[in-house]
Amino acid sequence: MAKSLRSKTKRAFRAKKREDGVYAVAHAARLQRLHARIDAIVAAPKPVQDEILEDVENAERDEEAQEEVMAEDTQPKVRNGSDTMDVDKTSKTTKINTHGPRNSRREQWRLSKGMSAKPARKGVNRQGTVTARRNAGRPKRRR
Repeated sequence: MAKSLRSKTKRAFRAKKREDGVYAVAHAARLQRLHARIDAIVAAPKPVQDEILEDVENAERDEEAQEEVMAEDTQPKVRNGSDTMDVDKTSKTTKINTHGPRNSRREQWRLSKGMSAKPARKGVNRQGTVTARRNAGRPKRRR
């Protein structure tokens, strides 16, 4: 009777599959592969030359940061337009248009058969304008 995905029986069976079913085996295997990969990365020896270069770069970065802090203390705190970030104006961003036809599969099929993408509207309503695509109001069949 309970067809909803929120039903307690369906949730219970799903949880059971997660714990000791096919899903649990696949999940455990995936975790094992990830742990093995991480262990390999951690256990790999780091070249001595790279460590020396990193230490030199870190020292240079620290010195530059110290100089910037000292320079900021001496400059006035007033901001003007010259402190703005330079933006690359060469790349033109185009706005993505999400309005209009979506070229559904039905429209593609109609175009491939030589028809118009959307069928022409035929009827006229009581006001004398073209009828709407769907009929508003009460549904005609009982549900």
